[in-house]
Amino acid sequence: FSGAGWNKAVSMGISTSLTLETWSPAEKMRLYLRKDIAAQIWNLGVSTAISGFQVNDPYVEKTNKLIPSQVISGGGSSPGLLAAPRGIALGLDDSIYVADSYNHRIQHFSQDGKLINSWGTYANILNGEAPGGTFNEPWGIALGPDGSVYVADTWNYRIQKFTPQGRFIKMWGNFNIGSSQEGLYGPRGILVTKDGRVLVTDTGNKRVVIFDSDGNFLSQFGTAGMEPGNLDEPVGITMDQDGKIYIADTWNHRIQVFQPDANGLLFSAVTSWNIDSWYGQSMNNKPFLTIAPNGHIFASDPEGARILEFSNQGEFLNAWTGFNLSEDIASQPIDLKFDSLGKLWVTDATSNLILGFDEWVSKP
Repeated sequence: FSGAGWNKAVSMGISTSLTLETWSPAEKMRLYLRKDIAAQIWNLGVSTAISGFQVNDPYVEKTNKLIPSQVISGGGSSPGLLAAPRGIALGLDDSIYVADSYNHRIQHFSQDGKLINSWGTYANILNGEAPGGTFNEPWGIALGPDGSVYVADTWNYRIQKFTPQGRFIKMWGNFNIGSSQEGLYGPRGILVTKDGRVLVTDTGNKRVVIFDSDGNFLSQFGTAGMEPGNLDEPVGITMDQDGKIYIADTWNHRIQVFQPDANGLLFSAVTSWNIDSWYGQSMNNKPFLTIAPNGHIFASDPEGARILEFSNQGEFLNAWTGFNLSEDIASQPIDLKFDSLGKLWVTDATSNLILGFDEWVSKP
């Protein structure tokens, strides 16, 4: 301040003792920058004096573009159209169930893209009643061995169970930040085992919860942290033929693998590998996982607009894009599943499409 401005500041009670040197209104903070963005600004005056700092995306050289062989739906709210499709599940007949998130419903398509059924309306449990069959941004979806449809009704903090035709059966869960048996906080991924157990990534509570097919609590594993066995924003979940569980441990930037005990209720972390991505902490950067017929692990990279492929030991094999059918359309692949013929189906939450790929980079 100077002159009249100084006098006015004093009269208003504003401190005049603060300078650029003495002004410290906040504690120190850290800024994390995605490596692909850092690489773009590297030559704009940033010092390269930091020894060993690597800004290159290690996945670029093995990134390919594949063209989808099939495209289902498009943006909108009418039956058969989609708004931010996320979770996807395939029936025994390879028909496609999808969590039509922003339309707050489930839609069921045939393999050739024809709408079979659609159910669900919007309700927010925090604002009042939210009866069975209403949703608030459903994310995860999975089918039980009897064809029952399980849905992670994310912002109603619960799991819902339906018949294959969409008739409501039951629901369980409630809003709770913590580790109570019934409490959930933004559940995303859902997996149903061959014996009907339901595993849910309780994303906000940084754990996986195990229920029986009727919603009774059985067990849980994972706590907040960075050590082996800890989780931070777990989302995608899948299981291999040996019963090992793979978790997209998003904010720890890794895939963790857990081995169950003989009863399938106690899980121990056996290995993990880093994902050189998943840096964003937005509400949409929530990766899912699936296992290919050849045993490879496929992971979505939503903000990278690509799919990453690894061996089951964590060796990076390939990455591929091909979701934005036009340069004017952004892409954000979320969930992914292989059908019985080996076709890979991917939901794209930005282009509002379900994309089918007859081939992928590494085949058996």
